[in-house]
Amino acid sequence: MKDALMVGSTLPAQTNMTRGSRRAAALLAMAMVTMHGAAAADGDATSRPTQSSLIVSYRSTPAGRPALLHTLRARLAPRLHALQAEGRLMHYRILFSRLADANTWDALLILDFRTDAQAASWRAVDAETPAGLAATDLAQVTAVESTPSDPVGKGGPADDGPDPVYMVVPYDYFVPTKDYIAYARSYVFPQTDGWIAAGALNAYQLYIARYGAGRNWMSMLVLAYHGDNGLDRRNDVVAATRKALSANPDWAARATGKGHIRTEKAAMIADLIAGG
Repeated sequence: MKDALMVGSTLPAQTNMTRGSRRAAALLAMAMVTMHGAAAADGDATSRPTQSSLIVSYRSTPAGRPALLHTLRARLAPRLHALQAEGRLMHYRILFSRLADANTWDALLILDFRTDAQAASWRAVDAETPAGLAATDLAQVTAVESTPSDPVGKGGPADDGPDPVYMVVPYDYFVPTKDYIAYARSYVFPQTDGWIAAGALNAYQLYIARYGAGRNWMSMLVLAYHGDNGLDRRNDVVAATRKALSANPDWAARATGKGHIRTEKAAMIADLIAGG
């Protein structure tokens, strides 16, 4: 994940653009869509990659949130660090939601495995300590959901850059997985690359639930913003990027038909508790 998928030069951060910068933005938009469209055509998008992920959500009562946060910091983070040092885990992040919300998770664990052996190693851990927690630590947890997933796109640095603030957006989709991945590459990634170029976003990752039927989500977009300032700029940067991308007819067509492809569910804002 060290390599970035940043494309072209920086998009203008201001909406008051000169004719030359509007033309440059339009050309950048076309380049973004063309590059991601070519990536979608390379190979079978639904073929299972060697690399895989596991996304674990934890729920607690409002009163139990402080104890859960302490458990994640004091017990789960050192355990994950040790697994990574032993080569049994490629990458991990523990996120904690900023606000109590009964409708979704309090904490999110994202594990990335380089090989099937690493994934199997985590299953052995889970058998002894469910979701990575000891029995006494699970006292603060009311529900756990573990979702085997496949990473299908990313941009930005592996450590998610300086001072990351996370927005995690779950989706359901209504088309075959192969078509959804092609849609993400041609419609979503040109936007997220544009947000990185504008300086509001540090990094992003898109995950697809491997067995999505009946799950609370089928795909999950993890956005690491450049601090609270980057998050505050979200609406302006989204609007400016979409305006530039709309110069490309293929992207514009995708934007018009996106409601028939996926539905967005409740987004969560979270902070990084530990990662490596």
